Amino acid sequence: MKAVFAIVAFVTAASCGSSSSHQHVQLTKLSFDVPGDWTHTESKGRGIVTSVWTPSEGNDRRESITIVRSELSPAVANAGVSTLDRLLTSAQASLHDAKISSVTQTTTTNGLAGARIETDYVPPELHVRYHRVHVVLVDGSALVNVLYTARDPDANLAAFNLVLSTIRHEES
Repeated sequence: MKAVFAIVAFVTAASCGSSSSHQHVQLTKLSFDVPGDWTHTESKGRGIVTSVWTPSEGNDRRESITIVRSELSPAVANAGVSTLDRLLTSAQASLHDAKISSVTQTTTTNGLAGARIETDYVPPELHVRYHRVHVVLVDGSALVNVLYTARDPDANLAAFNLVLSTIRHEES
């Protein structure tokens, strides 16, 4: 009986611990989850808000996730898939020594549609290759860019997929 109680206590403690492994955040009209041990910096300007998330300790992979919501280009947000594809490819091509994948269409579990591209490149003033996954989503007349960047990317893209699977439009 003590063994059964110990197992139940362990499973209960483990499940409580896993719920704290994520934090739910709101960024203007967006909400999403990020890993519980990541911290962020945020900046706001006219029509644009940016939130950059990184692990709080031991970021050996040099990972970051950047979320940018822009209301500056409603015409682009309403222009259609081919325009998003072209602009996304053009943005990646501007990176130094870029090796770019083809663009794929994507829709989040919460219904935001957009495009995804992956790029390997060498950041300015560095000599090592980084990997970037860039998704641009349409949120009404706003564009939402979600970028995962890492020197040594997580093969499962766990943090990036957490953000994408939970991101949704939410009024303040």
